[in-house]
Amino acid sequence: MDGNFRLRRQTNRWARFAEVSVRLAPAASAGVVVRADVFRWSHPAAADGSAEAEAREGAWYAVRELPASVRNLLVEITEIAVAPADTGPGDVKFAAAHAVWQALGHLPSRPPFTGEDGNPVFPAEEASDQGL
Repeated sequence: MDGNFRLRRQTNRWARFAEVSVRLAPAASAGVVVRADVFRWSHPAAADGSAEAEAREGAWYAVRELPASVRNLLVEITEIAVAPADTGPGDVKFAAAHAVWQALGHLPSRPPFTGEDGNPVFPAEEASDQGL
């Protein structure tokens, strides 16, 4: 199963952009891998490792939010596209999580969203940060 999600958000203050593509396959246990050529269409500045780390975080976030019966998936991150001036913290993570859910045709009950300022908000993490 393949999924793709493009975050494009313009506020009166910021532009936000990130695009992530994934391929999902059934597995004995959950896992996330990043292809070596993941930045083939992106700006060279993306190769500093932070976008890859965010993509992994987003994929794991998505898997944790799935029902237990469908969590045994191998998520392969096949492409990441960023724009240095418009991609901020959390954007790639947000796009990766949504790409996983798009591939499955499943959205959790409390998916991440972009706030008024355009920044990604991850409700499940906010709840755990507050001890809920």
